[in-house]
Amino acid sequence: MSAGAGIAALAGLERVATVADLGGGALDQVIAAHDLWECDIALIDMAADGRWPAAPSDWVVPYRAALEAAGIAPGRVRVWRDLRDLRPVDLIFNLAGWGDRHKIKHLAPVLGAALHAESRMVLDIRKGTGSFPFLKELGETEILAELGPRDGKQVRRVRFTPAPPAPQATDHGWGKIARGLAGPEGFYTGNSTHSFLYIPRGKTLVVSFDNLDIAMTKREDRRPWGFEFIEKQGWSMLGVMAGGWTWYRDRWVSDEFDRLAAEGFFAQFERVVFYGASMGGYAACAFSGACPGADVVAISPQSTVDRAVVPFEMRYKVVWDADFSGKYGDAARVSSAARRIFLLYDPYEPLDAGHANRFTAPNVMKLRAPLLGHRLGSSLSQMGILSPIILAALAGTLTEAEFYRRLRARRDFARYHRELFDRAVQKGHLKLARRFGAWVLKRGDNRAIRLALQKL
Repeated sequence: MSAGAGIAALAGLERVATVADLGGGALDQVIAAHDLWECDIALIDMAADGRWPAAPSDWVVPYRAALEAAGIAPGRVRVWRDLRDLRPVDLIFNLAGWGDRHKIKHLAPVLGAALHAESRMVLDIRKGTGSFPFLKELGETEILAELGPRDGKQVRRVRFTPAPPAPQATDHGWGKIARGLAGPEGFYTGNSTHSFLYIPRGKTLVVSFDNLDIAMTKREDRRPWGFEFIEKQGWSMLGVMAGGWTWYRDRWVSDEFDRLAAEGFFAQFERVVFYGASMGGYAACAFSGACPGADVVAISPQSTVDRAVVPFEMRYKVVWDADFSGKYGDAARVSSAARRIFLLYDPYEPLDAGHANRFTAPNVMKLRAPLLGHRLGSSLSQMGILSPIILAALAGTLTEAEFYRRLRARRDFARYHRELFDRAVQKGHLKLARRFGAWVLKRGDNRAIRLALQKL
């Protein structure tokens, strides 16, 4: 097994944007991750007792030197020496550290700050440390390997997957912020887990769907997705916020959309556009049924998470028990009443493609973005083309020709190059892989492809 395949199997992830080493015990794994995914690197410098050192620990300087010697640009490496520095990352290595040599209880604040719903942590756990019960309260563990005894106690290498956030209260101070944004002409309504914020501006209304936890803890401005973007266009906004990964399967949300439709709220606008990504993409398609004739912009949406309808969907266990029946349940069916649906997705992501295939109505414009992943919005943003694409889609002017013309920017996108190269190798087209790799390297350095070509 190649180093790349080995690290992918260890992580259990297809893509990683940032890998973190907690304590400095995973230099080889971090280099392999960078070679595979061209990801950024974060070094979490925390003392054994959970304190944050005033000066860099002894391992940090030689670790950074080793990364530079491996050809990794210093600008791709960050050192975090304070809890306030931490940001959500996709993959954390915690080898021979907390859970093995150090008490795992010190990890609690780190996990709260550095993990998101789709993160993974690979760590070593020594028998008798209480690590498994500690982690069980936070997510799921999977034993990857038996490492043998250490100090007389068995040690196992484990992969930890955090539990998706349970539905939570929508406050966090959000109510006060939202009422201020709504002003005297708008409105704010909410229950224990969901809320609606309406800000009146122009005759176009954008209905956006967002996760309150992300808005309040991951964005400095603590605003719903696209707030500034929509404001600059002079468009009105109805922001629907969920307190966790709920897929908006709350009877209150459905009733609120019914109320707004019955009161003629949507009828006052010349154009109404429903927008969302992933869970929000599902909601945009599903709740567009409250305003027949609206446009929909959905990035990597689910059509439903009803296991009886989509048995292939295995990602979102947190919502498996939710009720996806009713008039707003099956987004692929409900959205057939929309005027037009712009559906952006990666056809090589099997689960996303499975959902996209269920949208069969003639009003669907399927915009395929191959090899850019489920987090398609992030990939388009890194290429600098997300804003013009979404702006044109929200304005109703986006054409397939314009989308694919802008998508040509992926020709200069390093991760896209690596995906093409890897697929050629996996299918045994080694001559093609060499030619493509040489073409990439003539245009600039791509460390992952350069190293892979050496191995070929």
